[in-house]
Amino acid sequence: MIVELLAYLKQNLADHFVIYFIPFYILGGRPAAVLSAQLLGFKLSFIVVVVVLLDTLQIPLFYHLFSALGNSALLRRFRFKSARHKEALQRSKLLRWLQLTGVPGVVLVSMLPLKGCGMLSGVLLARLLMLSKPLGYLLLVLGSLLGCLLLLGVGEAILELWLRLGA
Repeated sequence: MIVELLAYLKQNLADHFVIYFIPFYILGGRPAAVLSAQLLGFKLSFIVVVVVLLDTLQIPLFYHLFSALGNSALLRRFRFKSARHKEALQRSKLLRWLQLTGVPGVVLVSMLPLKGCGMLSGVLLARLLMLSKPLGYLLLVLGSLLGCLLLLGVGEAILELWLRLGA
């Protein structure tokens, strides 16, 4: 069943994949875009360049979003009310772990192909760690590149397994 579905997609979708690539990327994230393009036989260099470019285009958007939210009146009111909860936040194990991960944590969070990880979480972590924007960009792009390479390795393993089972 899966083999027939992949064959159908390869025959009908490969010619128009550029049209579908962006929606795959938006709806399914980096894993859906990379693995679908790889399974349809696109060159690895094409996949890496396009996905890293799409990830990189998100970074200024998320920096602007967090900056706008940080300056909003609603958030200022929230900060004032949450001042008494600051001690509880400082004792938070998650916040302590995020602070300890530091620079490698930004790369790791932006690299992992899991829900809750990616560019949005990476930018948020970079801002929480108060990293400079140039350093943040560098770490986020590095995380995107490493994430693509990780997914390409997974895709190669899937293709190899598919060939071995099919043969």
